[in-house]
Amino acid sequence: MAASEWDYETYFYRNYGIFTEEEQRRIKDARVVVIGCGGIGGVIAVALARTGVGHLVLMDPESYEPSNMNRQIACYCDTIGKNKAVCLREEIQRINPEAEVTAYERALVYEEIEEIAKLGDVILPVMDEWPLSLAALEIIRKSKPAVMAYPVGALGRVSVFTKDSPTVAECLVMPYGFGYHELQEYTVRPDARRLLLYYVTEGQWREDWFEQWVEGKLPHAQICPIVWVTGTLAALEVIKLVSGKWKPIIAPYYWYITPSNARIRKFGLGRKLASRLSRYPWLWERMIRLSRSKTVVRWFTRIID
Repeated sequence: MAASEWDYETYFYRNYGIFTEEEQRRIKDARVVVIGCGGIGGVIAVALARTGVGHLVLMDPESYEPSNMNRQIACYCDTIGKNKAVCLREEIQRINPEAEVTAYERALVYEEIEEIAKLGDVILPVMDEWPLSLAALEIIRKSKPAVMAYPVGALGRVSVFTKDSPTVAECLVMPYGFGYHELQEYTVRPDARRLLLYYVTEGQWREDWFEQWVEGKLPHAQICPIVWVTGTLAALEVIKLVSGKWKPIIAPYYWYITPSNARIRKFGLGRKLASRLSRYPWLWERMIRLSRSKTVVRWFTRIID
């Protein structure tokens, strides 16, 4: 169909059974930036396009490969080897040929986070590079709503961070005061990774897979339903923010998604305490050294959750 024959109200007609004309206009006019167009980012972008968001900025340096097929929404046999942001732009424009979609075929650079934040009303840093996503969440939330969404196997979490939220480090138990480059070094350390035993307990990874991931030999374990549910709930939080229809789930509250339910939980004080205590290097290093003891790690996991 030619763009001249395409009519917004016709194709999003059923939305008007939920949204008023003014709310749908806000959705249409919204500008959303999705940084990272893999499993989560792809689902978010397509869900937003199908809800009628008219302006999207997509950024990803990677191309689809066979290992993406199990969960990434625009990965097909004929898109293997093609850039993810470009493929998503094409997918969105098949949905809405009038949508304004900018695709950057490159990675976000830490130094440009504040500039990228100016491009949208809501920003979603959902890159595979976890330290950069964390750094972007913390920087962006001070000026724009930033949506966190991440799946870990059979577990997904989604939350909105704003200038009034607790810090990202306090909610996600990152060493307090660590900068981006320190987080880069920290998150690949096997002893630090071993503290993430909830990947096995709540995320339900197989222990042998977890141990090899700890050593950097295997990637994150993911399944399509959890990735797509997590991404869809993140898109819903964006729609809440831009339409004003419903109250968003703002940190310290978050969506907690498992195969048996999806409910709202709150990041506990134990997480804040763990993050604050990490300002004392000797104490954090002691915990790291003890991380080979599963008893200690299980105790630590219970305390922070």
